[in-house]
Amino acid sequence: MRRGRGTRSVRYAVGVAAVYGIVAASYILISSTMAADASRTVEDLRRLETLKGIAFVTVTSALVFAGAFAALRRMERDGEALLRRERALVEAEGRVFSGLIAATVAHDANNVLMAVLAELDELDASAGTDERTARLRQAVTQLVELNRRLANASRVGSARDLRTTDLVGIARDSVTALRAHATIRRCTVRFAGDGSFSAPTNPLLVHQALSNLILNAGEATGGQGTIEVTVAHDTQRARIEVHDNGPGVPPERRAGLFDALTTTKPNGTGLGLFSVRACAAALGGHVDVGDSPLGGACFGIVLPLDRNALQQDPA
Repeated sequence: MRRGRGTRSVRYAVGVAAVYGIVAASYILISSTMAADASRTVEDLRRLETLKGIAFVTVTSALVFAGAFAALRRMERDGEALLRRERALVEAEGRVFSGLIAATVAHDANNVLMAVLAELDELDASAGTDERTARLRQAVTQLVELNRRLANASRVGSARDLRTTDLVGIARDSVTALRAHATIRRCTVRFAGDGSFSAPTNPLLVHQALSNLILNAGEATGGQGTIEVTVAHDTQRARIEVHDNGPGVPPERRAGLFDALTTTKPNGTGLGLFSVRACAAALGGHVDVGDSPLGGACFGIVLPLDRNALQQDPA
């Protein structure tokens, strides 16, 4: 392949040189004849030859500039395209490696979590089940499901992982499960659901995204503010919003806010909002940020209600 391209380049170069030689020779012969016919003295011929030479140099310089500029621009575009492909390859390799690491960690973490569940079973058998134990079991079960997602990262988010579920109920359960979390324990947390409706979704992904947004709101309010979670829908899409009365997100800082390793917190990792975007994308939706009537930020997760409209982009 490379030899073929090299041979073709040589042919192009020879062709360009041949055309240039023919044009230049023809110009010299024709212009010299015309100059000789138009000259009456040697001084006239000298002057015409000088003007002819200057014109030739000017025209050929312009042509060389145009050709060099076009060639260099093409080289720049080819270089940029090659750089983009290399970056895409590196990112793809990084995702594969990250997936392998995540699956390994998830497998090991599940072993620990299963031991915790066994201890909870023993505790229930000896002391009976109470509300706190039930909440703890629910949290551990959710961790097991999260680890299952990590271990099967390549398959999660496909159409077979979606099932028609009460979206309001999922959101309400997520809020309930987080109320005892240290980050929002002292916050005023309100929930408002738009009746009860079903949507093709993955409860685990919704819980993961919503949990990140709720805890993010708690941190934004210093752990003592107001958080309001709302769920609404129309004929085509559902929208889950998390409002807070914190400082909000300035418009100039919203671009790229959901990219990996981007954070507005001094000790933040930049993975929470990236995870939210990944979960929303896996469900065929997207996430946005704006201003809240409470005075802080409003983060919204928009999800399609039609399975055929889902745009699969697994996290």
